[in-house]
Amino acid sequence: GAASTQDSGSRRTITRGAVLDGSDFSNKQLAGISFQQSLCRDCNFENSNLKGASFFDGDLTQANMEGSDVSQVNFESTCLQRANFKNAIMNEAFILGSTKLDDMIIDGADFTDTFFRKDQQRILCMGGKGVKPASGTNPTTGVKTRDSLMCDQVKN
Repeated sequence: GAASTQDSGSRRTITRGAVLDGSDFSNKQLAGISFQQSLCRDCNFENSNLKGASFFDGDLTQANMEGSDVSQVNFESTCLQRANFKNAIMNEAFILGSTKLDDMIIDGADFTDTFFRKDQQRILCMGGKGVKPASGTNPTTGVKTRDSLMCDQVKN
């Protein structure tokens, strides 16, 4: 269920374990919201501000994050299979090896200062596991996707 907590005058909504499949969160201000362990399959977060949110151990299969700001978001142990991050800003996001990245759409995404394991970085840069090779430029930041992933440092 949903709850909120008060911390230094700020409000943080927590949706731990909620089933939110197919929900429309497009064009919303959702910075700092916790979607931990929530099922957000086929959810629409297009053009939303999710900065600092948490999807820890959640499921974002086929979620639409196109054009969203997902900077500093916790995606640890999250399923991102077939998620659309086209033109998203994913700066300083938290992703671990257990985060599933198969079939992600990343055209024009900005991953500046997001750490990936070498094998994850290689898949995002070169393609594999259903992911097309990184391409495009983020229309908001002007950063090339390949540059933000440091693809020039990836070895075959």
